[in-house]
Amino acid sequence: MSTGVVAFSGGLDTSFLVPFAKDHYGVDRIITCAVDTGGFDADEKKRIAARSKEVGADGHVLIEAAQSYYDQILRYLIFGNVTRDGYPLCVGAERLIQAHECLTVARGEGADLFFHGSTGAGNDQYRFDVAAQVLGQGAGESGIKCIAPVREHGITRERSTAFLKERGIEVHAKTTNYSYNVGLWGVSIGGKETLTSSGLIPDEVWYSQADSNAQPCSIKVAFEQGELVALSTQARSLTDPVEIIKELALIGNAYGLGRHYHVGTSIPGKKGRLAYESPAADLIYAAHSTLEKHVLTQAQIAAKKPLAEELGRLIHEAKIFEPLLNDIKAFLKSSQARVTGTVTLHLVPGRITAVTVKSPFDLLEVAGATYGEVADAYSGQDAAGATRLHGFEQALYASLAPDEGGGD
Repeated sequence: MSTGVVAFSGGLDTSFLVPFAKDHYGVDRIITCAVDTGGFDADEKKRIAARSKEVGADGHVLIEAAQSYYDQILRYLIFGNVTRDGYPLCVGAERLIQAHECLTVARGEGADLFFHGSTGAGNDQYRFDVAAQVLGQGAGESGIKCIAPVREHGITRERSTAFLKERGIEVHAKTTNYSYNVGLWGVSIGGKETLTSSGLIPDEVWYSQADSNAQPCSIKVAFEQGELVALSTQARSLTDPVEIIKELALIGNAYGLGRHYHVGTSIPGKKGRLAYESPAADLIYAAHSTLEKHVLTQAQIAAKKPLAEELGRLIHEAKIFEPLLNDIKAFLKSSQARVTGTVTLHLVPGRITAVTVKSPFDLLEVAGATYGEVADAYSGQDAAGATRLHGFEQALYASLAPDEGGGD
């Protein structure tokens, strides 16, 4: 008896996969697998489970993976203040965890086939396919075969809708012209405006709406060796990193923070544009990067930047099993040895007005380190000698080629 596992969200494409797999691939037993990386509430989990049964699945598995998402990816994004050309990898990064968890379930179920609902256009097909290629390996022909029917057969949403209706399965019509991918680290939004270079989505289309009664406030975010360890507001205190991220998202939303547009190149090479909300990432990066400025040397800060950029590229491009990724993670973790302290973020509607720091490793507080008009840790003669040596090689070169200036 053949068994298939479907990466399942309960949407149109993944709902279609269940009966289609039985009809076209001869699968006897279908298990749906939903992976919550922090974006599902209790009602959504119930809806997904009910939808699995409605479309004819033989079993349903829900994996709680928010902590894994933080441990394996988000903590390192924070260590490196990682973005992809400014975009903090709001949704794509969690697909890697979802793919990994689905394949783990497939192996545990002894599945022959793994199905996902990706088309041939975007990035998610790489994330699921690569996970299946690596984690679905077996001896000889015993590996798990990965199938993306929508991509394989060029199935349109109209065709999948008709297929479900023909089998008496209700299709829940979309009531909006906008798509939302909601995750722990942010929300991506697509619509007709994001298909052009100049379009702007209407204000009411943003996933979260600012609180018109929000007043200036201060919140404290604490880090220990780069890890999120505490959040203190006037209303509550939290110590779990996943809960801190969720709370910071709510705070940022209330203050209208984290609204952006991004243009990027997909793995296949197509340009894509989206609107996104990243309030938690914006607040955390503002706090963490400022703390690093206080406690790291300039050489450490400079060395981290290209490695953080490379980590973002590897994660975005589904290189989750590339050994270099673990090498970079090890470096970033090492760089956080002194990134400990409490950061205060001062907020008003629409912006962060200031970021202040308290840390036992603050280099600004070391005697003699304060920048000012008078150098109290060394003499003026020391400074003059240092500047002369600093420019000595340049002076030597210029003395032999006086006409080779940098101008026209």
